[in-house]
Amino acid sequence: MAMTDKQKEMLFIVGQFLRETGRRFSKSMLKITVMKAEFIDAIRSLGIVGKQSRAIYRNLESLQKGKYIIYDENSLKISKKGLAEYEKMVKEIDHFQAIQGILRNKKISFKRKLQTKLKY
Repeated sequence: MAMTDKQKEMLFIVGQFLRETGRRFSKSMLKITVMKAEFIDAIRSLGIVGKQSRAIYRNLESLQKGKYIIYDENSLKISKKGLAEYEKMVKEIDHFQAIQGILRNKKISFKRKLQTKLKY
């Protein structure tokens, strides 16, 4: 079953959140665990989503039913299936950002003369 846009967005948020919090403690011997309630409070306070807490919780539950995330022993984790989907999204975004960077940084040249029209 294909993921909905809301599920993709929430999975991306979970993935980025866990990546950044893990990066913060990567140099120490600590492993960070995040509870659902703490995750919801954190992303709402950051202004990432404009949804109410209950809507975010339902989105997380739908990801859990689809086996994209795992919630056990009061910690939120991404499953192998969820990680594969998340990495696919990151790769796609990186590809689009690379195209955008090329178009911004390179001078666009044309083989033919451009036709211009007056705006009015």
